[in-house]
Amino acid sequence: MKKKYPKLLVAFVVVLTFANVFSLTGCGKTENTGSQADQEVQFVISETEQEVTSVQTDGDSAQTQTNGKCEETGSIVRAYSDKEKERMAELQESYQNETAKPERMIQEVDSAEDVTEGSLCYIVSTGEYYLPDRELTDEELLEIIDCNFRISLNMNRKTETEYEAEDRAKRAELEAKVQAAGGISEEKAVQIAQKAMETDLGENAKELKLCINETYGWSSDLCVADWSEIKEKDKGALAYIIGFNNMKDGIEMDALLNYVCTVNAVDGSILEAYTIQGLDDTTYYEH
Repeated sequence: MKKKYPKLLVAFVVVLTFANVFSLTGCGKTENTGSQADQEVQFVISETEQEVTSVQTDGDSAQTQTNGKCEETGSIVRAYSDKEKERMAELQESYQNETAKPERMIQEVDSAEDVTEGSLCYIVSTGEYYLPDRELTDEELLEIIDCNFRISLNMNRKTETEYEAEDRAKRAELEAKVQAAGGISEEKAVQIAQKAMETDLGENAKELKLCINETYGWSSDLCVADWSEIKEKDKGALAYIIGFNNMKDGIEMDALLNYVCTVNAVDGSILEAYTIQGLDDTTYYEH
């Protein structure tokens, strides 16, 4: 079943693992902590992402492809050997299939002057790899592949501002549709949801407070009701999803109570109302 959780509540309902934000200029941490669990990042590689993981190995030097240009630093950067290129191609396929990954992230240095002879590293200022004067191990080749993937992913990731602009534009489009249909305001929808909660939960409703999106200031998610639990006659309706919870510092997860009410944005009827106790104990209410 497809459960529609409002964005206002989702942080309390599910554990989000997709948001692996890489904040580094290059691709990974420069220090090795010794903890593999701290350094590994698991992800699913889509077809589009696979296209950007390829490493440049055919040139005279080991370089990453950045913004369509390759930087050159001179004599400290050597070419890959033919054997390394062959092994790189094999490991690239394994990496994309998620059957092989590096045990740690590649070492990063700011400039060529910081390179340690004999140690593989990524030079952030030039976007190049320093390859030791010996055959690279499989681990080192995987670190390069992984680093290239992270660089490409960062280059193709939208900024927070871009995501916010998209969210605001989508919201404005839906609000215009509600207004054109003579629908109700968000404030009115919250009042309807509050009254429904008081009816469904009785005295327990006093413990719950309205969830407000701190980024946008919205008190609801405005959307199209299309998930599986919505009655067939209501599918496609414009709707406000309003959430309340008893979240506070120190609360045990089992004691966390969320109340979610979906209100028809045009006629004000209640499409769905339910509570979530803890993470997954769900109770529905008829309206």
